[in-house]
Amino acid sequence: MKNSSFLFLTYTGITSLLLSPYCFIKTDAFVPVIQRYYFKAQLRDACQIKDKTKIDDIVEELSKLNPTSDIRSQFSKLDGEWKLDFTTALTTEVPDEQKSGVITYQTVDTDKGIIYNVIDRGLPEKGAKIAVGIEPTRSGRVALDFRTIEAFNDKFPKRILLKFPPRDLVKVVYKIGKILSGKEYDELEFKEANHFDLLYLDDDLRIQRNSEGNLFVNSRR
Repeated sequence: MKNSSFLFLTYTGITSLLLSPYCFIKTDAFVPVIQRYYFKAQLRDACQIKDKTKIDDIVEELSKLNPTSDIRSQFSKLDGEWKLDFTTALTTEVPDEQKSGVITYQTVDTDKGIIYNVIDRGLPEKGAKIAVGIEPTRSGRVALDFRTIEAFNDKFPKRILLKFPPRDLVKVVYKIGKILSGKEYDELEFKEANHFDLLYLDDDLRIQRNSEGNLFVNSRR
């Protein structure tokens, strides 16, 4: 027991020292690794109790330590399944898993350029899948293109598929709107009408803020 307490105190002391601005053994490679580990552990705890103020503070620190410098050249790091740990989005948009029992996660395939937002109420019988096209447009930004909503039910109708208007049609309408308002069409602006800014991404943690200002914290499933 004494040894365990000693190890804990030693770890805590070393971590505090490395995070201190007065640390004299800092290196560009070593210290960020320790800092990420420390803040990620703090973030997991804060997400469990949904402490938004603490989460915001930790996210700010982690964003300074983001190991993904340019998502355009590291796009495949998004691949895989990601569960939702915390969001500031309304529960009417993203169900609260702790209160509702509804599981929310994402499946990302960068080769196909698509994200599936999955709301699992008992899939394959009940739930929904929202298909969203993705394209990296800046070093820290991914543009979104909503494509389909697929809803499943254990009663009739068992499956409903809703399609968003074709992208080319949306672009034409957007261009016409620009012309009528006397403004010049901007392709990047059009693409980024819906997007998320990647604040942090490593092998098991992803933090982003969407174009509506909502924060999302995801971890690997």
